[in-house]
Amino acid sequence: MTFRIALALIWCAVIAVFTSTFNLELLLQHRIVLFIFNPHPNLGDFFVMSDLRKIHPDWVTVKIGHFIAFGIMNLLLYNVFRKNAYAIAGSLLFAFATEWIQLYFNRDGRFYDIIIDLCGIVTAYVIIGMYQFVRSRTASGLSS
Repeated sequence: MTFRIALALIWCAVIAVFTSTFNLELLLQHRIVLFIFNPHPNLGDFFVMSDLRKIHPDWVTVKIGHFIAFGIMNLLLYNVFRKNAYAIAGSLLFAFATEWIQLYFNRDGRFYDIIIDLCGIVTAYVIIGMYQFVRSRTASGLSS
């Protein structure tokens, strides 16, 4: 159990670093992590939708990263809690928190990113459900 919790916490830390570092390109290309705190961000930017595909030159890659990162987060939290509802709630809460916090680190925290994160979370939920279904069918077939 301790290993599963540690793994989930490490993944949270990885996501937090990626979402809070000042410049994602510096991190990805040069492995430079830089945090610049802005105590007074424009919180209205959270709901901006007009900048789709304009924020980042690798927008699609970054959004796929969101999808995968929060799918993995949901799988890890399910592995900790063993309840889908807790895993989904924890993953979604963390998705919201990371997007909101980005505003304070001179990043573009956006509501639509939470939707992308949610798609990853739901995909992980479906994968878990399919795994449980196959496992229960296999177990019932073995017991017959």
